[in-house]
Amino acid sequence: MAAAFMEEEVDNDDYYALLNVRREATQEELKASYRRLCMLYHPDKHRDPELKTQAEQLFNLVHQAYEVLSDPQSRAIYDVYGKKGLEMEGWEVVERKRTAAEIREEFERLQREREERRLQQRTNPKGTISVSIDATELFDRYDEDFEDLPGSGFPQIEINRMHISQSIEAPLTATDTAILSGSLSTQNGNGGGSINLALRRVTSAKGWGELEFGAGDLQGPLFGLKLFRNLTPKCFFTTSCVLQFSSQGIRPGLTTMVARHLDKNTMGYIQWRWGIQSAMNTSIVRDTKTSHFTMAFQLGIPHTFMMVSYQHKFQDEEQTRLKGSVKAGFFGTVVEYGAERKISRHSVLGATVSIGVPQGVSLKVK
Repeated sequence: MAAAFMEEEVDNDDYYALLNVRREATQEELKASYRRLCMLYHPDKHRDPELKTQAEQLFNLVHQAYEVLSDPQSRAIYDVYGKKGLEMEGWEVVERKRTAAEIREEFERLQREREERRLQQRTNPKGTISVSIDATELFDRYDEDFEDLPGSGFPQIEINRMHISQSIEAPLTATDTAILSGSLSTQNGNGGGSINLALRRVTSAKGWGELEFGAGDLQGPLFGLKLFRNLTPKCFFTTSCVLQFSSQGIRPGLTTMVARHLDKNTMGYIQWRWGIQSAMNTSIVRDTKTSHFTMAFQLGIPHTFMMVSYQHKFQDEEQTRLKGSVKAGFFGTVVEYGAERKISRHSVLGATVSIGVPQGVSLKVK
């Protein structure tokens, strides 16, 4: 009898058919049928190897069906959307005791979020808006001769710099990706923009190459080649060549960087740059769950400096971070401190106060 029953074709996605109950079955009817089928399909009750394998498969299917139908919320989701509805991510945070209409609305919301995540993973969009505010007059007035003029009693806060950048990726094949990026900047009344197109190809499990084409109203056309390669499981290097075309001629540039994992959370970098702002830079970066520390030293033209920065990461839903840094070099000394936090699922707001000698005081909102 058991063998004949197991030879019947049953839809594995129809949990009611697996438990041999009607869709309106009560919890008592579900429990009674589940116990009866567990006794019938228990693998230990069959000696024949073929029947034993079939019984084990049906035993697991019956158990899975009962787990879904015995839970009121899971059963309501299954009744409306079937098995695919149960596979939707996010149900674990849904409030219990919801109606069918509320479950339908929740399913549609989770489906939209899943499609957004898929699109974001494919295109990886990134954007930044940064505004620098000159707060010098809060501490030192520009010209005391105008104090008697109407309205001159209030400090003048100026926006002296703004930068907007955006990038998006477009997978072309399994190994090829196109990256489109652009930026707009303005500083003290003068501004400009640029647009770049990069084509990246993954050549092997250890490396990739990238061609870059760019144009802007400040720097002129640009052509670049970048290569990445893993040398060992703990060490990799990148090198990039750039040709910058301008009214003054062609400006070549070469940048090479070697990086190594010093431990689980620490990376060491050595970078050499020739041509455009030539420099030699050495840095150590330590990134953990609660902090991010960077120490860097650079010898170069025109910038030589030493920099130390630290970020503390709070373990909250807003991913709040407090950060501070000190940078000293031939240009002077700059001390920065600020904070940032997540204000929505895809947005972060940050503010940084910069105090420098001889640069003065500025506030940057990002």
